[in-house]
Amino acid sequence: MIGIIYAIIPGILIMLITILIMYRRKKPASRIVLTAVFILYITGVICLTFFPVDYTDVVDENFDVFNNTIKLIPFEIITGMIQKYDLFVIMVEVGGNILMTIPFGLMFPLLVPEKKKVFYPLMFFAFTFGIESMQLLIGFLLGTFYRTADVDDIILNFTGAMIGFLIFRFLPVKLKEKFI
Repeated sequence: MIGIIYAIIPGILIMLITILIMYRRKKPASRIVLTAVFILYITGVICLTFFPVDYTDVVDENFDVFNNTIKLIPFEIITGMIQKYDLFVIMVEVGGNILMTIPFGLMFPLLVPEKKKVFYPLMFFAFTFGIESMQLLIGFLLGTFYRTADVDDIILNFTGAMIGFLIFRFLPVKLKEKFI
């Protein structure tokens, strides 16, 4: 079992190095704090979505990787959960996927100002697609598939990032200017 520590230590080191570089370049304190929080957030997402990696449960040769680890039909998993689980489990799964990416949608535009309207939705999609792709890639590389690459997760994560972006859009301009 590969544990969360393999994500936390590099995340903290990257954060400390970034803070040092930004401090030496005399970046505003608000920008340094936002960057540090963003790096910790990304580290948390990595810990939540990739770890622990179970490399002990090697898949047998009859395992159907495509049907068991890749879910391409929108809302198939959610529909199955509605039929199988109680409302609390559904809310945790659906709500958790949405809540997980709200901070990304809020902080990323503060850190990466861009004028083109299509840039942020594309980056949000790339982020959520990247999470699902990495889960699948880790499974292929280690020969174990304890996670699924699910289109529902992409939809829910993208929705969360867009909610975060809407919050960003309604922030006062003076507050946004403190981070740029």
